[in-house]
Amino acid sequence: DKLRDRSFDKLRDRSAEREPGQLRGDLCTGRPPCRDPSEPARRMTGMPAPTDYLLTHGGHRVEVTYKNVKNLRLRVLLGGRVVVSVPLGVPEHELRRFLDENHAWILRAQQRMRMAAPPQEQLVDGGRVQLWGAWREVVVADGDRASAREVDGRIIVTGADEEARARGIDALYRRELMARIPALREVWEERVGRRAAGLRLRRMTSRWGSCNTRTAMITLNTALAKRDPAALEYVLVHELVHLH
Repeated sequence: DKLRDRSFDKLRDRSAEREPGQLRGDLCTGRPPCRDPSEPARRMTGMPAPTDYLLTHGGHRVEVTYKNVKNLRLRVLLGGRVVVSVPLGVPEHELRRFLDENHAWILRAQQRMRMAAPPQEQLVDGGRVQLWGAWREVVVADGDRASAREVDGRIIVTGADEEARARGIDALYRRELMARIPALREVWEERVGRRAAGLRLRRMTSRWGSCNTRTAMITLNTALAKRDPAALEYVLVHELVHLH
């Protein structure tokens, strides 16, 4: 399920009077988005769809993606990135108008994103990382191979550069999670009355976990290893309940 305050979506409906950030629907009043007159010709002649591009507008760098969707969708992602999904055939002037109308909402969402995502800690000697709800001191040891391990409450990392050391930390999180998950599954799958067909770990930017009800596969965010162990248990149980 979604990480609170980690990403912000917006679909705008001009036919409804609601608070910005909660609006949903089409761009044009009571109708599908205004299409470029050339859109029917494009479909008939097999002309290629518009390509994705980067648009600078209102002081924002906006990542524009054309999709086979009905509504304009505006999102602010990690780092304050502004992303818009645009229905095929919507002309750029309509997109710019949409961005102008939502300029204040974008600024508020970016501010909330900055508050929700503090700067990344540097993996240098004397730095710190989180593990199971507590900060641990980082000790950089000699060695080019990416690795990390906990020793006496400190995290010993090796790697040729900070990127390599980050891979070592990610591997540590995965090991820590996999050491705890089997026991939790044994308890909670019986209590919930559902068993996951499999479980995988991945870095996720907007969710703590997810499940595929068709395949009964559960995916958990590796960042759960940063949190109190109760968070891992809660998210696992939550996803198991979705399998009902």
